[in-house]
Amino acid sequence: MLISIMLAGGAALAVPAPSAQAATTDPCADTGNGKLRYSTGTARHLVFAVSPGYSSNKVVVTECVKAGDSWEKVSVTSGRAGRNGFAEPGEKREGDGKSPTGSYVLSEAFGVRDPGTGLPYRRLSGSGDCWGSTSGKSDYNQYYSGTCRSTDEDLSQIMRQGAYRQAVVIDYNRPEAVDGHGSAIFLHVGGVMPTAGCISIEKPKLRAIMRTLVKGDRIIMGPRAALFRS
Repeated sequence: MLISIMLAGGAALAVPAPSAQAATTDPCADTGNGKLRYSTGTARHLVFAVSPGYSSNKVVVTECVKAGDSWEKVSVTSGRAGRNGFAEPGEKREGDGKSPTGSYVLSEAFGVRDPGTGLPYRRLSGSGDCWGSTSGKSDYNQYYSGTCRSTDEDLSQIMRQGAYRQAVVIDYNRPEAVDGHGSAIFLHVGGVMPTAGCISIEKPKLRAIMRTLVKGDRIIMGPRAALFRS
């Protein structure tokens, strides 16, 4: 959206409205300029999921690749976060409908078929693939096979429904999980409806990102003001 500023002599200058200006900010350039508040670790690729504020579940997902001392933009797309937006750092809890804020390793992937990712990939079966979300259980925030508890995620069923046809594990509250602090946080297929706490984007965009990912790459997610210095 554009707004007009009247100049002397009656001429009008069209400039982006504040929301449009925010949407055009470049997290890759800001990272290279030292504005990022979080570590990039050993990542060669970064995936940013940036919202305008904690209460928003709409994100701009940007992939960046390291080029010397700078970061170059690879792709940009829209996506969705948890239905209740983002939790403040350290405040994410099981079932709160919020996505965690922070910088997390992308450790592995799963789905219907390996799209060619450099991450370890698990091909899901028609049934019996589960992810623990029950506090107090030894498999909390881990994959397990068998009969899924009603309080856990049935990955096979969700794959058949579409969202987990491709997914990347976001290592929030992993590998040493704290009970009740949240589980099953993934980057998965979607991008239209809010999630329970994951980040979702359209399948072609996700597959393209997955093909670039290798061990050590990261996702950095949350409100822009929480992620970057002004």
